[in-house]
Amino acid sequence: MKITFLAQAPVYLSDEPALLFTALVDDRSVECTISAEALEDHFGAASWREEDLQRSFENNRAVIQGAAEQLLTSVGRRPVMLRSGYFRFSGKGTAADMEPRHGRSLKEGHPAGDGSQHGSYVPGGE
Repeated sequence: MKITFLAQAPVYLSDEPALLFTALVDDRSVECTISAEALEDHFGAASWREEDLQRSFENNRAVIQGAAEQLLTSVGRRPVMLRSGYFRFSGKGTAADMEPRHGRSLKEGHPAGDGSQHGSYVPGGE
């Protein structure tokens, strides 16, 4: 399974609130979403305002996409929702604990924000 991510900025979903970004799984678009709660709890987003969420996402893009990639590897071409609970229950409670897609941990000098990572498959709530 080949998984890549579009380099564009994620789309703010005010109804959630969350950010939507796109993965290409074997060249098919798959929606990935990260909740505002996860960005605040684990990536240091100052608030749920769009600007704060976007900044947090960009500062932690590699880690967030790495979490999405792990989930997509498990679920295939189905949408994923990255939530705080994924890291809380997986034992990977901080961004420093996650291995980004490129194989370098944040402890090894990957630029990141000041929070932790989170991820979760869509079926359920926060």
